[in-house]
Amino acid sequence: MKLKNYLFFGFLLLISMIGFSQNVKADEVLLTDEGVILNLKGLLKMDWDKEDRDVPCFAAGYGEMLFYPENKDIVNGKPLILRLRNFDYYNPDIDADYEKEAVKTEKTVTEILKKNFPEEYKKMQKIRRGNFEVQSTVKIKKVVPYTECDFTTVYAYATELKRVSGAKSKITEIKTKKSEDSEEDFIDPDEKFDLKKYEVSSKDGYSNLREKPTKDSKIVLKMNNGTVVKYITKSGDWYYIHYADYPSEDEKEWRVKEYRGFIHKSQLKKYVE
Repeated sequence: MKLKNYLFFGFLLLISMIGFSQNVKADEVLLTDEGVILNLKGLLKMDWDKEDRDVPCFAAGYGEMLFYPENKDIVNGKPLILRLRNFDYYNPDIDADYEKEAVKTEKTVTEILKKNFPEEYKKMQKIRRGNFEVQSTVKIKKVVPYTECDFTTVYAYATELKRVSGAKSKITEIKTKKSEDSEEDFIDPDEKFDLKKYEVSSKDGYSNLREKPTKDSKIVLKMNNGTVVKYITKSGDWYYIHYADYPSEDEKEWRVKEYRGFIHKSQLKKYVE
C-alpha cells in the first residue's frame, strides 16, 4: 500500500514539474498589444576599457552589454547585444550626427546602471579595465540579426533590464595587457557564426508569416517557397523568425524591409548552404 502511495505522489510531482517547465517556456514569449515581447532570464555581461582601441568588425561585443539567455535554443545560443534605445541597422540615417547619438546611448546605459546596479556602477568607475556580470531578466521588443564579415551579430532592443532577485554580481579587474594585433581577446571559440536557418517549404508553394502563433492570426507576409529565414525562438510548434527583404536593383529607394513573426514548423525545412 505504501509503495502505491509513493508511486502516486511521485507521478503527481512529475506532472507538476513538467507543467512548471512548460509555463516557464511559455512565459518567454509574451503576446502584447505592442507586439511580441521576449521575456528572458540569463546572464548579463559587460566589459569595459577606458582607453580607446581598434576593435575587429566581428567583435561588437567588446564594451557592450551582452545578455546570454538561459534558454540556449534562443538565437542559437548566441549572446544578445542589448540596445536600450530603438535602432535600425539595416537602414541607417546617413544624416545623423553619430557623435551626438553615441553620447545619448552612453547616457542611457549610465542611467540604467545607476538605477538598477548602483553599487556595481560605483565600483566600475574606480576600475580602468574590467568586466561585470550578474544574473538578470530582460524584456526585448525587437531582435535584429545583422551579418558582417561572414559573422552574424544579434542586436536586441531592450525595454527593461533588471537583476534577478537576490543575485550577486561579480566585478573583475583586468590587469593584463592586450597585444596590439591580437584578436583572441574578442573571440569566443564556442559561439556559433550564425543563427539557425530555415527555408519555406510548403505544398501550397508559399506560407504565411503570422503576427501570433495561431492559424487565425493576422498575416504579416506571404512567403514563397525557397525564402530563407532566421530562427529566433519558438512558441509551441510555431517558430518566431526574422526575415530581411533586400530591395532589387530596379527599386528607386534602397531600403531593407524587416519582418518578424510566426511560421508553423511544418511549413519549414532546414536550410542547407
